[in-house]
Amino acid sequence: MVTIELYGVARLRARRETIEVAARSLGEALSALGVACPALEPLIVAGGRLAPGWLVALNGAQITADLETPLGDGDVVVLVSADAGG
Repeated sequence: MVTIELYGVARLRARRETIEVAARSLGEALSALGVACPALEPLIVAGGRLAPGWLVALNGAQITADLETPLGDGDVVVLVSADAGG
């Protein structure tokens, strides 16, 4: 399972802090997120893609929006607004 952590607007709209999904790629994880949290469509996740202005941090080491990014069991995807950086 992959854990998706939500912050800011995404957390408020989804009404939860995390969600676990079965996914082998970032695209699959985002599709599963949209299904599990329809309130995130289309402002944050649109058809399995990140809406403009959103990024993910993978395992605290990689910032990406590449849907082909492979994911494995235990990975953590942090979904944040691109303007939330420091």
